[in-house]
Amino acid sequence: MAKPTPEQLAKINQLARVPLTEDEAYVFPAKLVGDQIIPRRFYRLTPNFLRKMAAQAREGVSLLLDHSWANMGIMTIPLGRTFDSRLQMDGDELALYADHYMKLGQEVGDIKIDQIAEGIDAGTIFDTSIGFTVTSQTCSICGQEYFGGNCPHIRGREYDSKLCTVDINDGDLMENSLVFDGAYPGAGVVGMSNTSELQSTIKCEALSEDAKSLPSGGRVFYSFSGKSGLDGFVIQQDKNNEAETQAKGDDTVTDEQKAALAAAQTQATALAAANNVLGQIRAALNVENDTDILSKLTSLSAQAADGVTYKVKVTEQACGAGVRALGEAFNVEAMKTALSHLPVSEIEKIGATYEAQAQAALGGGGRHTQGDDVNLPEGALNGTPPINSQNDGGEKTPEQLKALAREEARAALKNTGRGNLLKEDK
Repeated sequence: MAKPTPEQLAKINQLARVPLTEDEAYVFPAKLVGDQIIPRRFYRLTPNFLRKMAAQAREGVSLLLDHSWANMGIMTIPLGRTFDSRLQMDGDELALYADHYMKLGQEVGDIKIDQIAEGIDAGTIFDTSIGFTVTSQTCSICGQEYFGGNCPHIRGREYDSKLCTVDINDGDLMENSLVFDGAYPGAGVVGMSNTSELQSTIKCEALSEDAKSLPSGGRVFYSFSGKSGLDGFVIQQDKNNEAETQAKGDDTVTDEQKAALAAAQTQATALAAANNVLGQIRAALNVENDTDILSKLTSLSAQAADGVTYKVKVTEQACGAGVRALGEAFNVEAMKTALSHLPVSEIEKIGATYEAQAQAALGGGGRHTQGDDVNLPEGALNGTPPINSQNDGGEKTPEQLKALAREEARAALKNTGRGNLLKEDK
């Protein structure tokens, strides 16, 4: 059975309440998960979340059987614990590995730890699967929260030849389970000999708050947590790493090559930002494909032009009614300026008010004959002014009504603080 190295035993005993000996501790490494798409489920853990999980695995999370914590009525007692972790590149995959330990000689319920260890050594217990909680899940197409938000996309479908996945950005690593068939490809117990042959192990350091330049090609990992807030980390790589050598420069890298590398990094950053903006535009316009954006904008532009034309028309009508109601007292240019800042619905209300005043000032229109009698009104032949039947005995001429309405409008405008819309009497 695999015994821990002195360095591993020291880390284990930082977690154990009673120190273990190398004969009591059984250790094994396992690949937990990576940043590739989980088949058939179309989920993907982002590098930010993997970095956070790595820190939690170093602090120690439980080793269980078959995610028993998620099954009601099943006893959940850990068989072991993680005590160390590392991020490494497996080809183009960023993968999270963790070291586990169990105490030999223990029994958990009816399970003997020694039998589990023997199964791992024999290769009959090999698959693992992590259990974790999630607090942020965004759509890879539009960048919005996939559940409970306004994201119109469906995971597993393609949009403009781009596969929609749910990107898991934040949460917490709860446990790692020994299972018969894990969901993530390649997750499981790895050979003990591989622990000393891990490829390009990644180490991270905190990003300085006043940093203006970034090492390691400018790649930054962020951790979002309600406990720690936003933390930034940059990758530390071995000094003989080719990427770091190119970033720092040496005799084999010319100034032109370094400039080309910097330009490529700038273009990649700009492309990522542009794709994010396009996703937001698609969501705002309620379209699925980039090709639909132009036609949607053209349609909205036409509608906007029609709206501008209609607003000009309504404004002219309102000012015309104001002139009819107030005559020279109505300052047309000042009113147009004031109305330009109002929505069409408010302009229509103001125009209706002025129209009512104009109708009152002009006597409501109508004819001066009485009933159906088409003869001239009484007194018309001897020069006496005709009686307006619509005055209802008020004895006021249209000119008098107009003057009265004008004075009332003046007073109303002054009382509401809009006296600046009046012209000065000449």
